[in-house]
Amino acid sequence: MNTAPDRAAAAPGLPAEGATEVSAEPPSPVPAPTLRRVSAPLRFAARLSRLSAHALRGQRIIRHHFPRLSAAEQRQHIRDWSAQLLRLSGIELHVSGTPLRTPSLVVANHVSWIDIFAINAVQPVRFVSKSEAAQWPLIGPLVRGVGTLFIERERAQDVVRVIHQMAQCLQQGDHVGVFPEGTTGYGHSLLPFHANLFQAACVKEHPAPVQPVLLFYADHRSGRFSRAASYVGDETMVGSLWRMSAAPRLRIEVNYLPPIQANTRRALTQQTRDALAAHLDQRLRDCR
Repeated sequence: MNTAPDRAAAAPGLPAEGATEVSAEPPSPVPAPTLRRVSAPLRFAARLSRLSAHALRGQRIIRHHFPRLSAAEQRQHIRDWSAQLLRLSGIELHVSGTPLRTPSLVVANHVSWIDIFAINAVQPVRFVSKSEAAQWPLIGPLVRGVGTLFIERERAQDVVRVIHQMAQCLQQGDHVGVFPEGTTGYGHSLLPFHANLFQAACVKEHPAPVQPVLLFYADHRSGRFSRAASYVGDETMVGSLWRMSAAPRLRIEVNYLPPIQANTRRALTQQTRDALAAHLDQRLRDCR
């Protein structure tokens, strides 16, 4: 239930109405893309309503149930809630590989606001997020309630505090998640990685493995790469949801790659990016 935006897609227009011509020939079937454009507003309205209700339900769970639940029970609630959010968004979850059971630094590429929910639907992770996310409507109370670690990106010194928090969480048995690109991309390539937060896995007394996780959005039927879920630039969550509603059904592939260990953050950063880039390149070749 945690969070993190080209973020400006024009909403598909409805087909213009025209006069019907009488003919002895049977009418041609309406193309599928036109049907999708017609039904998109209905799907969008239904999804927005259901997701809003689901967010409010998540807030009630955190406020009234979390205080008396064990850590394992809280994680189960996060997993179930996140999986339901994917279903309400019309996205099917595909998982490959095995998430580590022992504490790890989960490092993923960043494409959409959906990313964290897809990972949490498999194995809940304490994500590092920008501090502004704590104030987002509906989402803010959720990310605060599930133990998100917030970083004030405009303060260069704050990264030291967050690295210390991350290391503590790893030592206490939590999985910690980061998006080292620092922002979202379209999903067909990787942006440069920032190495700072990898330092949390390099504490000499308690080193932690890094598990790369490749997120890949695809058309549900064909398996080909899709940009429909991307959340880039000035995109809004509503605009993103509109585009997903107008697109064919999506699936999110969560690929857990073998863990990586190294003595320095720069070595960890490079090896992790190389592993993700190689897997992404192979997945894109499979689409051709």
